[in-house]
Amino acid sequence: MKTQNDSLIHARALQADILAAPDLQLPRREVLLEWLDGFVKRATAPAYEVGGTELDDLNALDQFLRKENIPVAGT
Repeated sequence: MKTQNDSLIHARALQADILAAPDLQLPRREVLLEWLDGFVKRATAPAYEVGGTELDDLNALDQFLRKENIPVAGT
């Protein structure tokens, strides 16, 4: 199971991966980046606990990027 810090690192790595992808390869990146930005803000707040589906959402986004052949950082 990932810790809160691991989830935060994973989210920031996904942000970097999305930003590095060409626009043509990932045309709706703004939506993904907005969600990740919100997650990072929540995760850095005092007394934050990772929500029940947030880990699943991070993993699903990671898998989506892999399926679209977007290079993803090791997690």
